Amino acid sequence: MKKILTVFLLLSGVFLSMFSLCSFQKNSIITVKGIIRVYGNEPFTFIGIKTENNKEYTVLAAADVEKELRGTQGKKIEITGILTRPQKDKMELEMLKDGKIELTEWKFIE
Repeated sequence: MKKILTVFLLLSGVFLSMFSLCSFQKNSIITVKGIIRVYGNEPFTFIGIKTENNKEYTVLAAADVEKELRGTQGKKIEITGILTRPQKDKMELEMLKDGKIELTEWKFIE
């Protein structure tokens, strides 16, 4: 009886550990089309995208990619990335009204 209880507790511990390591958050990868804009005041500017349906997202990218995106101002592009929504009752710097997108890829749209 003691051996069965030990095995049961061991297996329960293993399953509990595996269960706690799993993520149940919905994947937040989105693709949006819009125009890159620069927000803020010099020298504290950041880039964002205004989409076709009037949503605005801050774009987070590596320095070289951000510089390249700043050169695309006024042109229609498509970006794909991980969305971070703004938290209610909390104001963040450089956060546009619909959240932030951590850029994974982008391309021009003709």
